[in-house]
Amino acid sequence: MNGISYALETVPEPEGRKTDEITSRIPPVLLLLYRNGWPICVKRRIESIVVKCYYDYEQSFAHEKQTLEDIKQTDCAENGVNEMNNNSGNDKTMTIHDVARELGVSASTVSRAISGKGRIGAATRDRILAYIEEHGFYPNAAAQSLAQSRTNNIAIILPEVNTLVDMPFFHTCMYGVEEVAQANDYDIIVVTTNGNDTKPLERLIKNRKVDGMILTRTYENDKYVKFLKQKQIPFVAVGKFPDDDVVQVDHDNVGACKELVTVLFAKGIQNIAYLGSNMDQMVNRCRYQGYEEAYRKGKRKLNQDLVYTDLSSRAMVEKAVEELKNSGVECILCQDDYICDEVVRKLARMGVRIPDQMKVASCHYSRILENYPITITSLKFDITELGRRSCQVLLDMIHGKTVPDKTLLDYEIILKESTKG
Repeated sequence: MNGISYALETVPEPEGRKTDEITSRIPPVLLLLYRNGWPICVKRRIESIVVKCYYDYEQSFAHEKQTLEDIKQTDCAENGVNEMNNNSGNDKTMTIHDVARELGVSASTVSRAISGKGRIGAATRDRILAYIEEHGFYPNAAAQSLAQSRTNNIAIILPEVNTLVDMPFFHTCMYGVEEVAQANDYDIIVVTTNGNDTKPLERLIKNRKVDGMILTRTYENDKYVKFLKQKQIPFVAVGKFPDDDVVQVDHDNVGACKELVTVLFAKGIQNIAYLGSNMDQMVNRCRYQGYEEAYRKGKRKLNQDLVYTDLSSRAMVEKAVEELKNSGVECILCQDDYICDEVVRKLARMGVRIPDQMKVASCHYSRILENYPITITSLKFDITELGRRSCQVLLDMIHGKTVPDKTLLDYEIILKESTKG
C-alpha cells in the first residue's frame, strides 16, 4: 500500500463534495481519495492498487453498480458538461444521458462503455459503441478533461520516408518533442503514416490514448489536418498550412530562401537554377516561393527553363543537372540536402569543378553536406528547437492556455566554398 500512502500524503485540500448518500457503500480508502478531488485513476503509478481495492470491495457487495469514475462522469453529464460532438449533420448536442435513454441503459453504463473502465458486458459495450459510431457522436474532448484524468500521452505523426537521408530531420525533431514532453511528465506515441490513411489517428482518438498530436509534415490538401479539426482534438502542425485556424510552428523557409538567393545575386551570380520535388509538401512550396520572391525583389526575370519542381528520382535529378550544365547556368540551388547530395555527386562524375565551373547551394543543411571535399553553402535550421517549441505549444493548448496561431523560428545562412567567386 505504499502507493496509497504516497497519494494520501500529497493530496490537495478537500473540495467538500457531497457524498453522504454513497458513503456507506464506498471503501474508506477510495472515499478519501474521492473527497480530496483526485482523478479516478489517482495517478498511473498507483492505478492498479486503486482498481484492485475497488474490485475486492465489489465482490463483497454484488449490488454495487457504479465506480467512483461513473459518479464523477455522471455528475458532469447531469450538469451539461459531458456533452458529445455530433458529426452526423444534426445540430443537436447529445449527452451521455441521451444515449442511455435511447438504448435503455443507465448513464453510468454508457460512461463505462466509452471510458473502457469498470465492469460492463461485452455485448452491451459493443451495442453502445456501435450506436455512437452509427450516429457520428464522439465524446467532447474539453468535457472529458473535466470528467476524468488526462492520458499524459501525445502522439507525434511521422511520414513514411522512402530514403534514409529524410530520416535525420524527423528523428531530430522527435528528440526535441520528447525532451519537452518528458520535462512535463508526458510520454510520446510515435505513429508512422502514408499521409492518406486516417485510421491510425482515429484509433488513438476513439480509444483516448492521447491528449493531442503533432503533425511533422504538412501538405497543401492535408487529410490529417481536416480530420483532426473535425475531431476537435488539440494538435500542432510542424510547417506552414494555408488555414489560419490551424496552430503552426515552422521555420521561416520563405524568408530564408529569399535571403539566400538575394545574397547570391549580391555576389555577382546572375543565373540561378532551382531543383526541387513534390510541391504538395508545404515546406517545398515555401522554399520555392522564397526563390521566386528573390527574383522579384531584384527585379530580375525568372527563366522557367531553369526551374525543376518535379524531381522524384535520382535519374531525374541527374538528367536535370546535365541539362543545366549545357544551358550555361552559373549556380544550382537545391531544395534540400537530398537533392544537393545527388547534384554534387553527379557533377563530380561529369568532371565539373565546384565552384569554378558550377556553383551549388542548398536550402537545407544536414551532416550529409559535410561528406564532400568542398564545403556547401546552405541554410541551417535548428530542428531540435522546432520539436521543442511544437511540443510546448501543444501542451499549452492541452492545458487551456492561449497560444499563437503561428510561430516562426529563425535561420542561419552558411556561406561556404561552393559559391565562392
